[in-house]
Amino acid sequence: MNKLKVGVVGCGFIAKKRHIPAFLRLKKNVKLSAVCDLNQELAKNVAQEFGIPNVYSDLSDMLSEENLDIVDVCTPPKIHAPVALEAMKSGCNVLLEKPMAPSLSDCDEIVEAYKKYGVKLSVVHNQNFYPTFLKAQKLVDSGVIGKLLGMRVLILTTRDVYIAHEDHWIHKLPGGAIGETGPHAVYMSLAFLKNAADVNVCARRQSDYPWVSYDDYRIELVGENLTSSIYVSHAGDCNASEVDLFGTEGIIKMDLQSMILTHHKREHIKPTSVASSSLSVAGQTLTGVVSNVFNVCFGKTMLGHDIMIEKFVESIIEDKPVPVTPEEGRETIRVMNMIVEKLS
Repeated sequence: MNKLKVGVVGCGFIAKKRHIPAFLRLKKNVKLSAVCDLNQELAKNVAQEFGIPNVYSDLSDMLSEENLDIVDVCTPPKIHAPVALEAMKSGCNVLLEKPMAPSLSDCDEIVEAYKKYGVKLSVVHNQNFYPTFLKAQKLVDSGVIGKLLGMRVLILTTRDVYIAHEDHWIHKLPGGAIGETGPHAVYMSLAFLKNAADVNVCARRQSDYPWVSYDDYRIELVGENLTSSIYVSHAGDCNASEVDLFGTEGIIKMDLQSMILTHHKREHIKPTSVASSSLSVAGQTLTGVVSNVFNVCFGKTMLGHDIMIEKFVESIIEDKPVPVTPEEGRETIRVMNMIVEKLS
């Protein structure tokens, strides 16, 4: 079988640190043929760094010259739709970094196009593919914590990544900073929450940057089966990505950055019950740390991007469903629009 030819559009951080390394892991089935960026010097540097043979500053030129199987879109969200539409019209399968697009109308155009042109399109909801998150879904599905009652999502991003930079494209997203990290919290919630119907938002500015409207958000996302309590902040100097799931028979806690999952059921608050659950959590944490060390030492660490991109490639080779459907990407944007409207 011929290798799938991939062209990457956008050569910024997410392409260099996540997408390109993920595709390079799949060199048995994939060939990175080209990169494209309006900043041709940046594109040349990225191509040289990763050994990618062809460089373009114009998408149309890349599509006409390269005969690509996959176009990987890593541009700022505002041009996701036009890039994806042109790539699909050329017969390419498309991988879209999240968020799918800034507006529902853009999402609808993308959904219509992938059906029209008969190609595959998937949106990168990477945190849903971390091994800890996948394990948690299996535990919930198997009834380990009983009926799911609620959940909490925590995402902290340091100020220097986005909001400290006045000219960063994040400030042009709907809702500002929440437009970047909010989709992560929403799609993780939607993995467990059915039919999001309402949202309550409390937002404020905690930093001193005058170009920032909000950088600290508390969100209650209400579905027909449960409510997800979301806290997203860009105002501090620490990072975190955590998800807690609360059931009738126990609790699951995930730290997606350290890739450690624990679950326990504390039936009583007697000292013996507290001690037993604490020992259980400590043991699970130690086991997780040892497993992570082993994976790092032997090069087996798999991030969410790695797993999802591998599944996307498999979906093309084996003609299977994509890991995240365009409709799921659109639903995330529908909920994000609900959040942004509450900020108006």
